[in-house]
Amino acid sequence: MRSRPFGIELPKQMPIFDRLMKHARHRLFLLSAAIAHGKRAPSIVVYPDFPSRKSALFKMCRSLKWELTNAPRTSPSVCIRFEDQTEKNTPMPPWFASYTVWNDQCLDIRKSTLENAHIHAFGHGMSVDPCEYHGTMVVKSEFNARHDGRAIQGPIKMSEKSTNSVYQLDIQNTDKQGKYYDFRLVYIRGKIPVVYKKIKSADTRFTNQCESAHLIAIDDAISPIEVERTIRLMEKLHADYAELDALRDASSGKLFIIDVNPTPWGPPSELPPEQQSKAVRLMAKAFEQAILDQTTESIK
Repeated sequence: MRSRPFGIELPKQMPIFDRLMKHARHRLFLLSAAIAHGKRAPSIVVYPDFPSRKSALFKMCRSLKWELTNAPRTSPSVCIRFEDQTEKNTPMPPWFASYTVWNDQCLDIRKSTLENAHIHAFGHGMSVDPCEYHGTMVVKSEFNARHDGRAIQGPIKMSEKSTNSVYQLDIQNTDKQGKYYDFRLVYIRGKIPVVYKKIKSADTRFTNQCESAHLIAIDDAISPIEVERTIRLMEKLHADYAELDALRDASSGKLFIIDVNPTPWGPPSELPPEQQSKAVRLMAKAFEQAILDQTTESIK
């Protein structure tokens, strides 16, 4: 990759006007960030994908007035493998390997991989044998961000079983009013600085759509021991930065992490604007502290 000391790498097929505008906006931001910091702003280098403006990482860097780039830098604060694939196999460039890389070994976030790690971390999973299980179960794609879950009745015939799907318990994540809800946990290097509660209807419970979303305290979502187990789960998956979808079953009280996304968008669009701003500030503060702690550890 050719170095751009003050720019970003853009696809060659992108129209020339769009390329010029993106480079101009990036340089203007670098200038304003340098004025804010009194020197060149810290750089966060990502590869192989460049985060959308809607991504949480982009918003955190803007909040901190840090540069987010996919071009080589001499002394980046951190490098992050940012690859929006369920199974990640893009070779990393030699210059990237010279630095500490977050999510470098988080290469497989299939539902079956998550299931095995979940059992290791929590002591329970959510998988069922669809040919043996009697009752309602959920079938969904192995692959990330499909939001294609649906409830079916088991058992099913062996011929009906899909090799590209997983079969799970029908977790009844309902509140006292009978509304379905998810927790979305923001995970940054051993910390959970932000938790959203997303309220859903029965019709949209398996999708990414929700009726409303709220920023809540972590203690109102999960217990300290569940925090420890979640950290253990992330360590098992080699994730340094990700957002997790979690469900709590109303009858058993058990927590289930059903999805891990190392390239998250956010905060949720249904979150009130003032809470969106607060969430970005909280994430940015935790992100900055994690990098500071990492730097301190490397000096010791």
